Amino acid sequence: MADNEMDSWDEEEEKEWQEQREQRAKGYNEARYRKEQQRRAASDLRKYRNNYPDRPKVNPCQSATLPEMQNLDFYLNKKRFKPNGEFIEVILDQWKDDYELLERNNSYIQWLFPLQEQGMNFRARMLTRTEIEMMKKDEEVQRRFIEAYKLMLGFYGIKLVNADTGEVKRTEKFEERFDNLDYHSHNNLRITRILKCLGELGFEHYQAPLVKFFLVETLVEKQLPGVKNSVLDYFLFTVKDKQQRRDLVHFAWENYEPRYKFIWGPMEQLKMYKKPSDCDSDVGWEGEHG
Repeated sequence: MADNEMDSWDEEEEKEWQEQREQRAKGYNEARYRKEQQRRAASDLRKYRNNYPDRPKVNPCQSATLPEMQNLDFYLNKKRFKPNGEFIEVILDQWKDDYELLERNNSYIQWLFPLQEQGMNFRARMLTRTEIEMMKKDEEVQRRFIEAYKLMLGFYGIKLVNADTGEVKRTEKFEERFDNLDYHSHNNLRITRILKCLGELGFEHYQAPLVKFFLVETLVEKQLPGVKNSVLDYFLFTVKDKQQRRDLVHFAWENYEPRYKFIWGPMEQLKMYKKPSDCDSDVGWEGEHG
């Protein structure tokens, strides 16, 4: 702005105008950031649901020795997590109600819920396809995995009420735990990891009930405002079962306000959508994340 133009504004008017300009710029940058965040989320979750198609497949016959299986060994209680960790039985037995420790320690989560992708703890190992098959077949591993899931649910103020269906509901301490979850945003990443791991280790049917829980809490009950974006951008699209994912997207659309700003599924198809139980034919569509 030229000097003579600046002179037309008194100090208070100029201050107000500058604040408005900064607010508009902030809004633009936030919108651009959200769009880029959603694009990255879509790409990441599509790779996950398609079992990481770009990851090279290892032929065990080409190796003279079996690949290391640190995630399996951890779940067999043969080794501590790294760095500075404990055996899984110690975690399941002694950490259950130690919410401060579960919040503060950021090394254990990638061992309790390993994925076929590298996380922030570089002492943890990516889950291998061989490990996945072995861990799904081992009854002791499966038992410990459910206990690990229940431990983290409790940390978030949730409890597993049906081990067969994956149904969950609030615990008596939910208000305190929701406050912690809403305040510490890194837990959004942890929950995304947990949901992904459910789909890797034989508990795909647990995904939809947990996502539905968070959709109800954020969109219907108006709880957890700091978690809402992650529920829609990430949690929702970890669900591997396509029909369940569509049902959840439709539920989210029905309860989102204002509905015309819903961007996680095609609007026209959502308006016409009926669950298979409601009609003979399914309306074919894919959400924003494919």
